[in-house]
Amino acid sequence: MNLKTVVSDIGIGIASLLFPNICLICEERISSSVLVCDGCWGKLKPNSEEVIRSKNIPENLDSVYPVFEFTDEIQTIIHNMKYAGRRSLARELGRRVAWHIPAGFINSDAVLVPIPLFPVKRRERGYNQAELIAQGIAEFVDIPINTKLIKRVKNTVTQTHLDAQQRHENMQNAFAIADASMLNSIRSIVLVDDVFTTGATMNAAATVLKAADVENIKALTVAAPI
Repeated sequence: MNLKTVVSDIGIGIASLLFPNICLICEERISSSVLVCDGCWGKLKPNSEEVIRSKNIPENLDSVYPVFEFTDEIQTIIHNMKYAGRRSLARELGRRVAWHIPAGFINSDAVLVPIPLFPVKRRERGYNQAELIAQGIAEFVDIPINTKLIKRVKNTVTQTHLDAQQRHENMQNAFAIADASMLNSIRSIVLVDDVFTTGATMNAAATVLKAADVENIKALTVAAPI
């Protein structure tokens, strides 16, 4: 081990003592760089099959699978992931989503397509959390990720305080095919995002894909309200 490595390790050790990581949920000291302790990760509640079946499936989606209940823990994690720069949470959420995907939900010829951000929002945030979630999923599900197929062409307002009709109107014409040449080899797509509420965002993306003759389009998200 060279001197530079030793000094770096010492620096990291001192920093961890002076500025320990604190769990974002229970506020206990932790060693994980993901910033949520194992106990709080364990509090995430998978949606029951009954709840998932009760979800209204928008017209251009073939099925939806929101993995977890939208609990206070999930809300805290997603808020920090999207608005506090905690990108490591996204990949970890993806891993945990992958553990709960039912057999047969993802076709062997499918591709994961993260819902894209509008370019201005992508630059402001520095990353697209849906892409990172998809990367976590792909660590356990052996299918490729495609981030070039569709693009966001409308700078929509946040959906948080909109009702169902307003969400639908907000997402009208929000997406477009970015590279039509890819469609020759894609027949099954799993759209990936953080939260499924009314499905307006997913359906808007699925609309342009269905119009381009993609045969099967499913939605996979981290969470959904009960």
